[in-house]
Amino acid sequence: MAMSDARYKLLGGGQYPSECDEDAPVPPALQVPFCRCEPGNQLAEVKQSRHPKTAGRAFYICKWNDSLNPCHCLFFQWIDGPDKFDPRIRLFPYYRSESWAYNEFRRWVPPPPNPPPMTEEEKQEAAIYRVNNPPKCHCGVRAKLQRPNIGVPPKFTPFFRCSLKTRDGWPACDFNEYIYGPRSHWPIEEEVREFESGKKPWPCTTTPSLRCKRGILATKGVVPSELGYRYYCGNSYEEYWVHILTTKLKLLMILSLC
Repeated sequence: MAMSDARYKLLGGGQYPSECDEDAPVPPALQVPFCRCEPGNQLAEVKQSRHPKTAGRAFYICKWNDSLNPCHCLFFQWIDGPDKFDPRIRLFPYYRSESWAYNEFRRWVPPPPNPPPMTEEEKQEAAIYRVNNPPKCHCGVRAKLQRPNIGVPPKFTPFFRCSLKTRDGWPACDFNEYIYGPRSHWPIEEEVREFESGKKPWPCTTTPSLRCKRGILATKGVVPSELGYRYYCGNSYEEYWVHILTTKLKLLMILSLC
């Protein structure tokens, strides 16, 4: 349904700049502002720009900033000036609809440089050493080796993850390294040229790949055990789901007879 002119103006239409306006004013550091949503006590939240002209700069925006949400207003205010411009942030995926309360916002930090290429022999030697001498994660504890392979040939390379868990079972930090050494985070120069030429979309236009609690890439498809189409652990395979479904059906049959 189209928005009326009165409603558009009430929500701040035409009164605020946008993420692409690199010359818009940057006010001095003040208390977190309120957006234009009713009843007028909604604190604005923070995002970092991925626009080519303003990449890396933080700004305030309505917490209901998802364009599909009819409740959001058009409030916008820069936090950072042009000195925070960092186009490297566009080389990595992110969740476009996510924003953060000011006290929870953490700026994007560039990942470490890609490790030098290794031969298969070097990988084997490094893997043997690291199994006996596990690396420390960001929490400062020895990381735990994950061997997420089912079936032959192996689907995944073993990797180290944080050995500490949060209350809901997720790793306490985002440490993630292959058994033989750190992962490559940055795209290669040829890929960057393809982004700049338009042959490939910029990574910032995509969202990060979903992973399960063990750090394995998720697979999207039919999940019989949940009777729906959704994401599930990519380490699972057909017989696993058949077993789960059979078990649940048996349980339902037993309950129906009680």
